[in-house]
Formats: sequence, structure tokens, C-alpha cells
Amino acid sequence: MNIGTSGISGQNTASATLTDLNDRLKLAKAQKAQAQKTAADTLNEMPKKTRDDARARAKAKVMQLVERLKIIKELGKSDPKIMAKMLANLMKELKAAVKDYAKAGGNDMDISGFSAAQSAASQPVPDSDAETESTAETESTEPAEEAAVSDDTDSVTEDTTAEATTKTDASDEATAPYIPTPADIKGAAEAYVKTERQRAEGELMEVNDFMKQVRGLVKVVKDLFETAKIKLAFQKVDKDTVEAFKSSGKDMEEIDKVLQDLNKGLDDERAVYGPRAAIYA
Repeated sequence: MNIGTSGISGQNTASATLTDLNDRLKLAKAQKAQAQKTAADTLNEMPKKTRDDARARAKAKVMQLVERLKIIKELGKSDPKIMAKMLANLMKELKAAVKDYAKAGGNDMDISGFSAAQSAASQPVPDSDAETESTAETESTEPAEEAAVSDDTDSVTEDTTAEATTKTDASDEATAPYIPTPADIKGAAEAYVKTERQRAEGELMEVNDFMKQVRGLVKVVKDLFETAKIKLAFQKVDKDTVEAFKSSGKDMEEIDKVLQDLNKGLDDERAVYGPRAAIYA
């Protein structure tokens, strides 16, 4: 008897150990799957992060040049030659920053996906109320006398059958795959459209602000060069100063071309994301 009890106890212990091992394996698999998902998400985010970092560096450089321009303006009041040379160096650095910004890549927008979601969001939801009411009326007009003429045996059988049917229905509902309704699809599409439109407007505004700041900086530099020309009109100008004027003019043209190309690349996004997005030109 004791041997039998020991055997049962040993089986229970072995069973508990096996269950614990299975639980640990399940946990390890779940942790591995989560780690893989996290790694995949991080990998997908890398291009966007790389782009954002490059843009941030370019914007920071432009801000530095804006501050340096204030110093150049003060120095140029007494020596237009020095100002022209310093402005030429500033324009070269500005050109490099603008090219780095453009080279970082365009906005992270899924235009085709947005268009599809916008189409789904605009579709009317079929009205199912009439069908539901019709079904309910049909069911309510069925004779109620049938239930009254049932004997006790039939009642017990029906109760048992109903209970079994209820359990079966509940089981089917638990295992059946979720099928979204037209209203669910429309609601999800509307939420996606709203979120993506806000994100698009934010990114377009960011690019627009950068281009606006660069163009403003170039305009100030042009004005300073004009001022320097006037002051140097009756002075002997050395070769380096002449070269400063020429190189700056070329740099300004290149900057303007890069900005035009960058702006043109946003036209599709403005057309898709709506009137508010179009103002960021």
C-alpha cells in the first residue's frame, strides 16, 4: 500500500515537473518572440531616425549660420572686403547644409495607402436596421401556442437541447475568427486618415519652415553683398574679393535649385493630403 502511494506521489511530482518545464519553455518562446518583434520594429524605424537625425543636424547648422551672420554684419560696417569673404564662406556652408537636408530623404508618407483608406472612409455603411426589424417581426408573429401544448417530457428535452445549443453557440463564438463589419472598416479607415493627415501636415510644415529659413538667410546675404558693392564701387578690389562675389552667386543658384527640387517632391503629398497640407509650399 505504501509502495503504491509512493508511486502515485512520484508520478504527481514528475507530472508537476513536466508542467513547470512546459511553462518555462512557453515563457522562453514568448520572450524570444517579443525580442524579435522589438528588434524588427527598431530596424524598421532606423531609416526614419537616420533621416530625422540628418535633418536635425542640417537645421542646427542653419541656426548657427544665422547667428554668425549677425557678427558678419557688424564687421562689414567698417570693412566690406572682409565682409564679402566671410559671406562667401557662409554661403558655402549653407549650401552644404541644404544639400545634406535634401539628401536625408523625403517624408515618410504612404500616399497609396492613405488614398485607399480615404476611399474606404468615404463609403456609406449599409443600413442593416430595416433587415433586423423585419426579422424580429417575423419571429414575433409565429404562433405562441406551440410552447403551451408541450408536455413535461418535451419541456425537459427542449431545455436540455437549448442548453446544449447555447453552449455550442458560445463555443463557436469563442473560436470563430473575427470578421469586421462595414462600420468597423469605415471607422478604422476614418481614424487612419485623420492620423496620417495630421502627420503629413506636421512633416510638410517642418520642411516648409526649413526652406523658409534658408531663403530668408539667402536674401539677407544678397542684400549685404549689394551693400558691399556700393561701398567698394570707388575702391580697388583684390582678386579674392572678386572671387567671393562670384562664388557666392553660384552657391545661391545651387541652393535655390535644391530647394526647388525639394519643394517639387512634396507636390504629390500636398495634392493627396488636402488643402491644409497645400499651404506648406
